[in-house]
Amino acid sequence: MKTIHKKWFAAPAAALLLAGMLSGCSGNSNEGASSSAAPASGGEAAATQSKDPVTLKVEVFDRGNAPAGAGPVTDNYWTQWIQKNFGDPNNIKLEFVPVPRNQEVDKLNVLMATGDAPDLVFTYDMNTIYNYVKDGGLTEVGPLIEENGPNLKKFLGDEVLAYGVFDGKQYTIPAKRPLQYAQSSYIRKDWLDKLGLPVPATTEEFYETMKAFKEKDPGQVGGKLIPYDFSAIDGTTITSPMVLVNSFVNNLTEEETYMYTSTSYIPEISKPGYKEGVQFLNTMNAEGLINSDFALDKDGKQFEGDVANGYVGAFTALAAHANLMAPGKVFDTLKQNVPGAEYVAMDPFTDEEGKTPKSIYDPIGMHIMIPKTSKHVAEAIKYLDWMSQSDVLFTLQNGNEGEHYTLEDGFPVAITSDEAKKTFYNNTDIAILSNGKDFGSEEKNIEAAALQTPDYKELSKQTILNALKDGYTLPRFERPIESEIKYGDTLKSKATEGIVKSIVSNPDKFSETYDSYVKEYLKIGGQQVQDERKAAYAEMKK
Repeated sequence: MKTIHKKWFAAPAAALLLAGMLSGCSGNSNEGASSSAAPASGGEAAATQSKDPVTLKVEVFDRGNAPAGAGPVTDNYWTQWIQKNFGDPNNIKLEFVPVPRNQEVDKLNVLMATGDAPDLVFTYDMNTIYNYVKDGGLTEVGPLIEENGPNLKKFLGDEVLAYGVFDGKQYTIPAKRPLQYAQSSYIRKDWLDKLGLPVPATTEEFYETMKAFKEKDPGQVGGKLIPYDFSAIDGTTITSPMVLVNSFVNNLTEEETYMYTSTSYIPEISKPGYKEGVQFLNTMNAEGLINSDFALDKDGKQFEGDVANGYVGAFTALAAHANLMAPGKVFDTLKQNVPGAEYVAMDPFTDEEGKTPKSIYDPIGMHIMIPKTSKHVAEAIKYLDWMSQSDVLFTLQNGNEGEHYTLEDGFPVAITSDEAKKTFYNNTDIAILSNGKDFGSEEKNIEAAALQTPDYKELSKQTILNALKDGYTLPRFERPIESEIKYGDTLKSKATEGIVKSIVSNPDKFSETYDSYVKEYLKIGGQQVQDERKAAYAEMKK
């Protein structure tokens, strides 16, 4: 079999910044909402055929971040706008059902189990989706899209829709992701300049630079200095050292790639080369080059504070992220605290072929589903079909010109006034069909992305390009991997614990510690997952 490295994919040269920087929503009256310019809905004639409106229930994330005066996520400017422009013309009453974002899987499982789930639900969690498919909890939506979703089908396209096919049937409607980049690395340029060092371009150069930061303390922060920082390794924060770790993974055959790589984001501690990557972090920890208390930083706030206070030399985090680059956020605070401080992008974590591999997102975001218990499946598809129209989606994602955004070089740039935030804060959770904005080309997407962080435009661009360079997507099976559903959460917890314990162990105990966790990981279900994935790969290749 031909040997490949992690199933490489050529990443595009640019992508669109996630629209998560915009904030604000409203408790305005229906009259206030109806004054907005609104795209017309089709199907108005059919809507008048019934005297009693149908109630369509739609899940919405509740992040607990509504500004004062904005109104709840269930009743605000945009829920009223949707009611006026889709619901009323189609004789449908929209009811938005709140689900806490940080408990969304648990809450959704309860709603599904009790038969109380809304007509439209969604999740990013693949094990949850596999469970629903396996248990027959979802409506097959393929025929419904053909009958009621011509705009929806055109908007998503075959590639995106294929991600919602399981065992040959369309059970989910994946949201489209115009951008696929994930993580990029950052380093203090002012520190490099003081030491006369270039931006590191290889793993070895990175390591030597971190040692120089530690020994020479160019920021004069003393015992607070953290050459390379990250927070807890559990997937809940924007920062992670896993790009560094994965660069140590050896060349794998295609079969090995499918066998070792979990789609449930279980750390792949038994994958060849992964141990060497973790050992590199163990060495850095022993030499004082990382924050040994990283595991205590569960929400990433300590990491953000350390960066903002000028203690951190380098880190790897989500590219072009709002928490770092939006007005008043981490980088702005750093400038206030440490005049002259500046981060630039770097891409130093090279593998044995000299590439800088990074996992990137699939061309999809969340999976939208219609539970089997829904009595309004046609109306649910019609709602998504209406949303997929370009003028509707653009308005939901950007708001009203002059009120929520201005045009700069033809692109919408968010207005961030307090008044704007009252009527625009959770629109990314309402425009569920798209995880990001698409302006028609890679060049336009990256330009639009950079304009969302005007004070860091060039840095934003470069982090996106670095995040895409040598990017690869995770392999996917059309059928659920039963053992992964059964053992996934346990394996993720055990593997994460093993990584943390191994990083902070004494170097002479590293192999003993790491190997013991791998042994336990395989024993409690890891081996079964690998065997089943290997068998599924063989089936796929027949």
